[in-house]
Parts: sequence; C-alpha cells; structure tokens
Amino acid sequence: MSFKVIFLTDTEHDLKNIHAYIESEFSETLAKKVYTEIRDAILLLEDNPNLGHTIPQLSKLGMTDYRYMVIGKRNKVVYQIDVGKKHIYIYLICNARQDFEAAFAKRTLEK
Repeated sequence: MSFKVIFLTDTEHDLKNIHAYIESEFSETLAKKVYTEIRDAILLLEDNPNLGHTIPQLSKLGMTDYRYMVIGKRNKVVYQIDVGKKHIYIYLICNARQDFEAAFAKRTLEK
C-alpha cells in the first residue's frame, strides 16, 4: 500500500531553514547530511505511513490521523495520513531549538 508524500509549502521552508541554520552554525557538509537524513526518513512514510507516533493531545480527541516522528534525535516531523486519498501531508518539520507544540499549533491554526 503505497502513499504519496506531499510537502506543504511551509514544510519546504522548514527544511530549508534547518539546512541554512546548520550550514551557518556548523558546516555545509553537516547541513547536507541532515537535510538528506530528514528527506529520506520522510519518504519512508510512502510505504510505512504508521511509522511515527500518534500525538497524545490529538489522540484524546480521536484525531489519530496526525502523527509525528523523530529523526536524528533533534528533528521532529508532524504529518497527517489521509487513507482515502492515500496521501501523507507533511505539516511541520522542526528541530530541538524550536518549541514543537507552539509551532504545530500555530501552523495548524493558520490553515
């Protein structure tokens, strides 16, 4: 059962911002490595949409289609599974220096 991963415009910016931050603070080599690690992990969702964990606050409300996964200990990806369309929508990509819950709330309330 193969799904199509869809990066929302904001998440493309998230990934570019993480790359730019790592490049400016550390190195281009590390930035490329982290960028590739995040993209590759997200693309694993095509064949494994339930790879991540449900978000406890949303699960309590019956919203189990939203999930998150941690990549490389420092990066978190939030996505939604649309089983009917066989799509996975990537909503947020953030790293440890960001407030995950605030960023997710802001992102979802903007839509």
